[in-house]
Amino acid sequence: MDQPVHAVTALMTRLAGGAARLTWVTGGYGWLAIVVPIIVAAPGYFSGTMSFGTLMMVAGAFNQVQSSLRWFVDNLSLIADWRATLHRVVLFRDALTTVDEIGIDTGRIDVVEDTGGLRLDDLELALPESSATLDEPRIEIRPGERIQILAKATSAKSTLFRALAGMWPWGAGTIHLPGRETMTFIPQRPYLPSGTLRAAVCYPTEPGLLDEASVVAALERVDLAHLVPMLERSGRWDRDLPLDEQQRLAFARLLLQAPRWVVLDDAISALNDTHRRLVLSLKDRELADTTLIRLGCDAVLDGDWDRTLHIIERSTGPHLSISSRPNPQAAPLSG
Repeated sequence: MDQPVHAVTALMTRLAGGAARLTWVTGGYGWLAIVVPIIVAAPGYFSGTMSFGTLMMVAGAFNQVQSSLRWFVDNLSLIADWRATLHRVVLFRDALTTVDEIGIDTGRIDVVEDTGGLRLDDLELALPESSATLDEPRIEIRPGERIQILAKATSAKSTLFRALAGMWPWGAGTIHLPGRETMTFIPQRPYLPSGTLRAAVCYPTEPGLLDEASVVAALERVDLAHLVPMLERSGRWDRDLPLDEQQRLAFARLLLQAPRWVVLDDAISALNDTHRRLVLSLKDRELADTTLIRLGCDAVLDGDWDRTLHIIERSTGPHLSISSRPNPQAAPLSG
């Protein structure tokens, strides 16, 4: 923890020092503009070659020229903000131009859909500095099974989650998936759209297509009955609700959608023991015919799981490492 704190304090010190230097430049320049013309013209006034009125005219002319040329001083902070913004945009552009080059030397995972089941054949996931594979070369998950897939590293299990969702193509092997329309993926922090709470509960279905009784029953089933009076209220529910309520709301969605396949990425991590048992009881009752695949770092013992698999992370050669190479055509800003 000392190193991150030291980095934050060092950055704050740099910002404070930069603001102080900027104040010295802008403030000092304004005061010097008042004093300098008087000091420069004073010898002529005291020698008698310049009248007091002429002295004031010289000072006024100097101030007029100085006011016309001090635009850069007055706008130095705005120029610095503009430069920093431009620098971020340039870096973002460089990142976009190298997206297609990320993992260019890495193999691709073959995804076959509409197979009626889920099968992983010789699956290997390419990670930034390593690779990950499962403890069995060929894994077949049958409809209705309850599977736990555990990993020591959070990145490995989240990468498998993305690969199953079609968002991580880098690696090797083949993933056989059922139809996409039969699958639901729930991350640790579920997506809650802005708008009414009813829309967030019913997502992705239009709220008008689900009857009131079903929505209320789903919320009550996951111990969210206190949210029923708020169904028509609009808000940012990803901020207004604590994480444990967000996760239970995602399970209320499952009751309304009744998917055939559900993949969870630590989607019960914020729940206490009581609520964890409550949501896991759904698979024995309302979701008895649903295939449940849970990805996590720790085993959940308060549930009837058919199998527990493990993700093994290991160092790998360059053919399976994800690396981005700099774009030689884009030169970053100096300084």
